[in-house]
Amino acid sequence: MILALLLAAAAPAPAAETPRGFMARVYAGYRSSSFNPLAHPDRYFTPALVAAIREDARLAHGEVGYLDGDPVCQCQDSGGMHAKVGAVTSQGRDKAKVAVSIGWDHDPARPATFSLVRTKAGWRIADVSSTDEPSLAAALAKSNREARARQ
Repeated sequence: MILALLLAAAAPAPAAETPRGFMARVYAGYRSSSFNPLAHPDRYFTPALVAAIREDARLAHGEVGYLDGDPVCQCQDSGGMHAKVGAVTSQGRDKAKVAVSIGWDHDPARPATFSLVRTKAGWRIADVSSTDEPSLAAALAKSNREARARQ
């Protein structure tokens, strides 16, 4: 028993998840029709983006706020979605950008770029940019400021 514990302690730790691996795992979640990264945002987004998402929901008072869909699939319904994780650009040890091509069965794929940050919990999405929205984080921050000013 003691020998087994010593061998286990001496075994190399599994390799840390890469930015590509993180995004692949996130998109693999969509194989389940009930997957929704917003149900457990801390598993997928940085604390700052989680706070902005929650503030958006709070300021909406039960209505639809700025965020009216899933920012990972960039949709309201992920049925028929297919995503391809593309190029990864390292921005130091704890930051990376990951290009993803997101498409649906009968529509052409659209590009999105995910800015990732390595946190104590692992890689998390800090921002999302696409053709329609250059920065989800900036758009949420602006919308939240405007909503607070209206109150």
